[in-house]
Amino acid sequence: MLYALGVDASAQDEHKVEERHFPFSVQFSPVPSGKGWRDSNQVLTDSVKRETIHNFIQHGVTHIATGAYNGKDDDVSSVLDYAQSLGMKVDYLTHGVEQFGREVPPEDCIFSPGYAASVRASIEPALGGVRDIANPYSIFPFMDEPFHMDTTSFDYRTPAKDAFASEYGYPMPSSFSEAAKDPRKYMDFINFQSLTFSRAWRQVYDEVKKLDSRPMVTITHDSHNTFGAGAGSNSAWACDDVFHWGADFADMFIYDIYPYTCEDYRVGESGLVFKPRMSQFHWTLAQMRNLTETYGKTMGFWVGSFNPKWFSRFMDENRRSQFWMEREMAYTAIAGGSDFIITGINVPIDAHHWDDLGEGMATVQKCGGDLLDAKRVKSKACFLFPRTQHVLTNREYFNVALTFELCLRAFGEMDVIHEEQITDDSLDGYEVLVLADVEILPEAVAGRIKEFVRKGGTVIADCVPQKDEALDPSRTLSEVFGVESASTDRVLQEGLWIPATTNAEPGWMFVNDWKSPAKTFDQALGFKVVSPRHLVPSRKSSGVLSAKAKVVSRMASGEPLLMKSRYGKGKAFLFGFCLQDTYLQSFIDEDEEGRDVLQALVRKVFLESGAKASTYSTNPDVEVALRKGESQAFALIINHEAQDPASTVTLSGLGFKPKRVIDVQTGEPVPFKKSRNGISLKVCPSKDSAGGVTRLLKIDIAE
Repeated sequence: MLYALGVDASAQDEHKVEERHFPFSVQFSPVPSGKGWRDSNQVLTDSVKRETIHNFIQHGVTHIATGAYNGKDDDVSSVLDYAQSLGMKVDYLTHGVEQFGREVPPEDCIFSPGYAASVRASIEPALGGVRDIANPYSIFPFMDEPFHMDTTSFDYRTPAKDAFASEYGYPMPSSFSEAAKDPRKYMDFINFQSLTFSRAWRQVYDEVKKLDSRPMVTITHDSHNTFGAGAGSNSAWACDDVFHWGADFADMFIYDIYPYTCEDYRVGESGLVFKPRMSQFHWTLAQMRNLTETYGKTMGFWVGSFNPKWFSRFMDENRRSQFWMEREMAYTAIAGGSDFIITGINVPIDAHHWDDLGEGMATVQKCGGDLLDAKRVKSKACFLFPRTQHVLTNREYFNVALTFELCLRAFGEMDVIHEEQITDDSLDGYEVLVLADVEILPEAVAGRIKEFVRKGGTVIADCVPQKDEALDPSRTLSEVFGVESASTDRVLQEGLWIPATTNAEPGWMFVNDWKSPAKTFDQALGFKVVSPRHLVPSRKSSGVLSAKAKVVSRMASGEPLLMKSRYGKGKAFLFGFCLQDTYLQSFIDEDEEGRDVLQALVRKVFLESGAKASTYSTNPDVEVALRKGESQAFALIINHEAQDPASTVTLSGLGFKPKRVIDVQTGEPVPFKKSRNGISLKVCPSKDSAGGVTRLLKIDIAE
């Protein structure tokens, strides 16, 4: 029987959580406003515990996270029982049972019988308590934010060598340095060592399901090392990425990033500028969405809360004044496809933060399961993640998030596709492929992209891949772009800036005596060009279908600014400069006018592709995303600190006739105009308005 903490049935009914809710989990911790647990020294009576749970529910909370974060009350069984009596569910956290870490392999090789036995022995002590929970939602049996910190975590023991030889048909290199002598063997070696993690997790997954099959097995993925920044950062080498690991070892994948508390791990000069603020979040969130949607898994997100349990070094008064930060991040994650939100760690200690987040999540709960049923609409355009290049160059592929953000704002939406997904020329149904700073591609992948264009697809690039997986020259895509040669110059960034604001001095991590990188410039009509790339159009066609490029516009130097070619039924656009370097410079120079011209140029290219985005915002700092279900759709409007938050939002390709649009928080109708392909409406999601930085709109379908 659930322990009701002495409350009567009428009180339980008043605070009941709806059965069809949107999962929002917090740890049992003090609240900065309203009734409940207000002070760490306060006696936790039954009444205080009840009031705290009621406070949570009023703030849109539907789950309690327990296990590794029990807080003051060592025995939270009474709290959990009472919460569950009100319809709440429980998320059970641990510190991992896979027997290895970022720096060391497991005591028993994962390819040996002893590994499964050691995992089996560790399951009951660490996770057995979940069986005492009536309504568990998720369980966290894995290490937090896994990645290979260095080669010390690689496994060279006999079972691993035997497994490598069986998989690749030749002996495993005896060391990291030995493997690095041959690009093909190096890729095999790195891929094998990286995948030891996911091969172990599959064994853990099976054992956890045997223990208790009810909760969703969950893993938290890292904020940068597994998304393109794993080189010279916390991870010494480019080894891991989430898509390469796969997703058949968990039911839910939760993503962890700190854009307010620890900035967002930009590399080099980009970390000093920190604009546009959401670029790295959008880039990495799209990678997580690609993983979970490809494998049919649930995606979640840790919202960094203004709480010293999270990262006290970064809690300055400026961030305290940003009371909207948790709400903004939660809505951005939901807009990006997240179906689960959890605070990390504990609720905000500031009342303004807590109440604004609560207002936002209470609004989400008005839609509850309907929003959960509505899935993020797939984009018509995708952005390539080049794993082979990232591993072979051992260079960050993270600041390219700037180019991703530029394309997202110009087109209106953007997905990510991993090079390992390009197994044929359909490119998973996408109409447009973006290649940004891609210099190296496996020859088979380049060939499939070539066929994609020949059959009618569009490729947009600022760099022509001219090397294959063996680092040999390749002209496969040069023919598509109609170029004889194309340079790949860009600003090389090093160092990770960690701008701690309290209790520590800001400084560079992983690099000493950082200096501004060398840059080359040119001038376009309306904006400064950084890292121009010398393009030489082909003088003659090498085959019937070989493209002949047209120079659309030139820079002041006379070099091509933009080239366009037709290849078969498709189109190829090639910018003659590095988009990420040029976009960043516009923020360094505070050149808003030049940035607008650059974005307009990129938007024109997308429009010429013929692809139609499902969402578009005329204000680049106001994000719009569409989630669509069978009977209704939802638009999330998020102001990312626009000085003038007014924007006209277009929603296209709805696939149904909209009957009405409702502001979910206020319940008021929102005026809209119908067009042939969708609707448009004017929005003003100001952070100074009653609606905070966000608006959630429900679009009902006309019968």
